[in-house]
Amino acid sequence: MRSAVGRAVVRAYSTQSSGPIVSSTLLLSRNPVITAELQPFENQYYKYQNELWRRLMWTFPKWFYFREGTASEQRFRQLNKNPVANNPDIEFPRGRPELRHSRDRRFKQELRLPKTYKEEVETGEGLESEASAAPAQDDLARKIVPNSRTTKADENDQTSLERRLARTLYLVIKSNDKWTLPNFVEESAEELKALHVLAEEGLYKIGGEQINYFNVSNTPCHVYNNSNENKKEYIIKSHILSGEFKPQDESLQFLWLTKEELEKHLDRAYYTDIAHLLSSV
Repeated sequence: MRSAVGRAVVRAYSTQSSGPIVSSTLLLSRNPVITAELQPFENQYYKYQNELWRRLMWTFPKWFYFREGTASEQRFRQLNKNPVANNPDIEFPRGRPELRHSRDRRFKQELRLPKTYKEEVETGEGLESEASAAPAQDDLARKIVPNSRTTKADENDQTSLERRLARTLYLVIKSNDKWTLPNFVEESAEELKALHVLAEEGLYKIGGEQINYFNVSNTPCHVYNNSNENKKEYIIKSHILSGEFKPQDESLQFLWLTKEELEKHLDRAYYTDIAHLLSSV
């Protein structure tokens, strides 16, 4: 009996014009796909450590790979000249050389290795026919070239999930001529739904069902008091795993934005209230 009365009170509370409207807002994010971009100080630190490691590392044992008196050892000597000897009769403005195993220990060792016959064939050096110069794509020893950290979507497509791969993106839609997070209101007061269920059904309704995502928690992480529309917006935090947001209504405008871009699109008071929920990465 008490539970029925309680449901009736909640239903009356949510439908009364004098009281605030209870709604569910979805904070849907796409987590970073690649590692975060390093700060200038971090770049300098790692560069310093790498240069220091290369300078202090053990000298390359050329005697192990190139036997003395062989043609390969002669080619190695042609590509890698010995440093200037520490001659007492010569003045060195940058300091006197510290030679160990034909290497100046003051600097990192830079080596140029002679190419093998197979590498010459792949690069086309010394061959008359260019048709046989195609590199072997299935060769495990080929040089690894990393993909670019930027994509075509970074140029001018803010609706793509392929942009800003190192940052967290958030879904915003345009409602009543202003950008907001997707907000959903219970249409029927006869059958109340949980807030996370309301957000899930609302997302599928406006963006299609080709979205695989999960809620961080069924409990709202924040509530925004929208006094302009007499509404309480309970925010459900979610992450998209795969799929794509495809508007079911062609007139619906949406964007995937970073935290800094959200500040430029959202209402100032609205952004200030939810800024602590957004990731800076």
